[in-house]
Amino acid sequence: MSELKERFKLLPLHAIVMAVVGFISLVFMFVPMFELYVQYVPRKVYSHFTMLISPKVEVTLRDKNIDLNFLKFGAVMFVATIIVSVAVLTLSLGYYLFVDNRKKKRIGCLVIMGLFFVRGALHIVTLSKMITPDILSAQGMTTQRLYVAQTLTGNILIVLLFIGMVAALYGALGLRVSLKMFSYPYILWVVVFTILPLLLIAFRAFFAKTSGGYEFTLGGFDVLFEKKTVTSTFYGMQVNLQEYFSVFLRSLDFAVWTTIGCLLVSYPLAYILAKRTKRLHKQSSMMLMLFVLPMWMNTMLRTYAWRAFFGQTGVLNNFLLNIKVIDAPIGFLKNPMLADIITKVVMVNDFLPFMLLPIYSILVKIDDSLSQASRDLGANNVQTFSKVIFPLSLPGVISGIQMVFMPSLTFFMIPDIISEGSTTTIGNTVQTFILNESSTYQQAGNVLSLLLLIFVLITMGLLRNQDKDAGSGGGMVL
Repeated sequence: MSELKERFKLLPLHAIVMAVVGFISLVFMFVPMFELYVQYVPRKVYSHFTMLISPKVEVTLRDKNIDLNFLKFGAVMFVATIIVSVAVLTLSLGYYLFVDNRKKKRIGCLVIMGLFFVRGALHIVTLSKMITPDILSAQGMTTQRLYVAQTLTGNILIVLLFIGMVAALYGALGLRVSLKMFSYPYILWVVVFTILPLLLIAFRAFFAKTSGGYEFTLGGFDVLFEKKTVTSTFYGMQVNLQEYFSVFLRSLDFAVWTTIGCLLVSYPLAYILAKRTKRLHKQSSMMLMLFVLPMWMNTMLRTYAWRAFFGQTGVLNNFLLNIKVIDAPIGFLKNPMLADIITKVVMVNDFLPFMLLPIYSILVKIDDSLSQASRDLGANNVQTFSKVIFPLSLPGVISGIQMVFMPSLTFFMIPDIISEGSTTTIGNTVQTFILNESSTYQQAGNVLSLLLLIFVLITMGLLRNQDKDAGSGGGMVL
């Protein structure tokens, strides 16, 4: 008996997971998981066990009576399910408690994985075969009027069975638990959703799709760098520039001013909030939450609210008319200069939390004793801030710049909505190219994306070099 207890203590994690999931799958036979709907109304909830003890259901409708009996079907599914569930639980414990051969343990895990799959298949069969076409025909009903749906418990069971299968596969492969293995899902995510799309963009930038497959061509570069000039207005001045270089400058202008605006607003705000948090000896600031809350609202809704605010019949114009400041509504969004300023203000408002949070998370962790030591050494407040506080907060500033500048460079929703489609940015251009039916223009869209990626990587490299000696400041505080 003592030896058995010792074996229990030495059970590996995946064996415990398999046993727990096997036990839960057995218990869930007695938990309602299948909900019967008659005439769009839930009538009864079944488990495998209740199909045996209470298999009948009678429902009186206006035009007919529904009389169902699941005893025969329930008995078959109950017996099959209980055999599989008991086998899973028994083998999960038996192979690791009484078998010392490593090869046999792996084979046992493989068998258990198959049993978990069968348990899930039985659950799905129960769900899909409770109401058969013969039953529908006999009752004169349709699948929309008589059907069985899975409850939340059934969804939980499917997830648990999947976890059990993963644990069994882990044991079958003979893997060992280590901290390194927790990085594998992240690596897989990066490969599938980051590296592969970037490789696809690079491939499509140099290879165009033809009827025979793909062929190497520089047609996308020719479209992007063709000698076509347009007249653009920047800050009230009209200049002739190459078409897509003009688009890039417009996007860069939005990104730079959005980043500067966010920094000018966020740093003093983060400094005040950090001081308040330290003074009140709190772990976080509720005031900070007020600036993060707008992020929970859809960006498009916020942008349309801003457009309505500045519209000719909007809040601002009505307010100015009511206080007799103006005699007629001002076309804030019709004037290119005003529309440009409003666009940048809205973008600053949208990206503000992305600058505020990193700076705040650094400032709130700076020890006040450093400021006191600076003053003891004869520095005034300005010198303390410029020589101590600001250099220590640079990691947060650089992180905030990265989080604001990169997305705002390609962000086109706000300029598009505020200007009602009259302002073209890189995001608009890439979208137009990719959605074009011409393979050459599609290639141009990938070329532009690739060039933009290179520009972003260079910018991030420069910022990282600035942050090299500053160190990291930890996570965000909320």
